[in-house]
Amino acid sequence: MPQKQAVRQIESWPEESREAGQLVINQYGEPDEVTDSQLTWHKPGPWKRIVASKAFYEHNFPAPHNDSFESVIDCKVPPDKFTQLAEFDGSVIAERTAGEVSARCHDEQANFLALNLMHDIVTGKKTLSRHETITPRSSSTSGERNRRPTWKVAICACRRQRRRSRRPPAIG
Repeated sequence: MPQKQAVRQIESWPEESREAGQLVINQYGEPDEVTDSQLTWHKPGPWKRIVASKAFYEHNFPAPHNDSFESVIDCKVPPDKFTQLAEFDGSVIAERTAGEVSARCHDEQANFLALNLMHDIVTGKKTLSRHETITPRSSSTSGERNRRPTWKVAICACRRQRRRSRRPPAIG
């Protein structure tokens, strides 16, 4: 039985990005697009798009890891919130013209967490600093560890707003 195209493609990737690519293949199957440097899935699960990249970025927040797994949602961020997002985490990227926000982390759960924290920041629920401790088990800070995880809140909130309008939703 021949290997699938995506698995063959990532064999030559560095281990750091190959592992992330394999996680997405395991979760969502063959991608919609395959190139030498990335795999792309359109509308997998709750996402607008997922991109697994050959390139990876060392990232030390909240703990050392490599970023090569990007999850994208439709979400329009108010311009006055861009600085707060950039100060919090450079792996959360808001694209004003496209009306998209993405998180590039090491796996899907980390992206859920990052996008939920983005949602809390742009709606004013949290004003997180890089000095606060974030745990992968919860979107809470160190003082609120007993809260249940809310990883999917931002995606659901953006989808509800998107259904009301053809334009990407504004948060806030």
